[in-house]
Amino acid sequence: MAVEQFENLLRTQELDTRLAQIEHARSNHPIFAKIAELRTHSAEIAAGVQDEREERHKLDREQKRLDDEVAMIDAKRADIEAKLYDGSVTGTKDLLAMQEESKNLGAHKATVEDAELEIMEQAEALQGVLDKAQSEIDADDAKIGELEVELGGILAELDVEEGQVKAERAGVVAEVPEELLAAYDKLRSSQNGIVVARLVGGACQACHMSLSAVTVDQIGKLGPEAVVHCDECGAMLVR
Repeated sequence: MAVEQFENLLRTQELDTRLAQIEHARSNHPIFAKIAELRTHSAEIAAGVQDEREERHKLDREQKRLDDEVAMIDAKRADIEAKLYDGSVTGTKDLLAMQEESKNLGAHKATVEDAELEIMEQAEALQGVLDKAQSEIDADDAKIGELEVELGGILAELDVEEGQVKAERAGVVAEVPEELLAAYDKLRSSQNGIVVARLVGGACQACHMSLSAVTVDQIGKLGPEAVVHCDECGAMLVR
């Protein structure tokens, strides 16, 4: 029958295994992958409408230029109209020339406004594409926010459990002799997997291999505090 120090060592391994699982869950929880997938999707959507976005900016600049041109035409026509009626110009030839210029400016303004209307229609079509893309990005952002809240709760729970496991581990290892604990730590640093296992029916529960009858007989003759290792995997055996 195993002495208490080996039972404590076995429990130490169980706690260390749980701590490793907690750390793995903290770093590799599936929610991280979901969030990364959504962010990639959003980035792909944004990249997919980059040409439309640049074209929309180009149209905005062109519309601004045309707006400024219309404003200049209006200002110039207003100046002409003022001179036509303020009596500052009296020559018939000059008046007719000014009226013709005002007429030409009006015709040019109509042409500019037609161009503006065409640009507005193009911009509206592009904006529809951009709005649709943005709505998908916003939906991704909203989902990411929900997942981050969920993840925060999960990580908080893991932190609490980690604290509880560490506290229990500290109490358990305090009951394990320093030399035995050092041997355990050395094994854990040199090999993965289970390094402390029960010996049940002559079989190591770490690698599930059966020890030879001779080995089992030799182990049975050892004292209860003797450290025994599995010939196959090297794990310390708890009898």
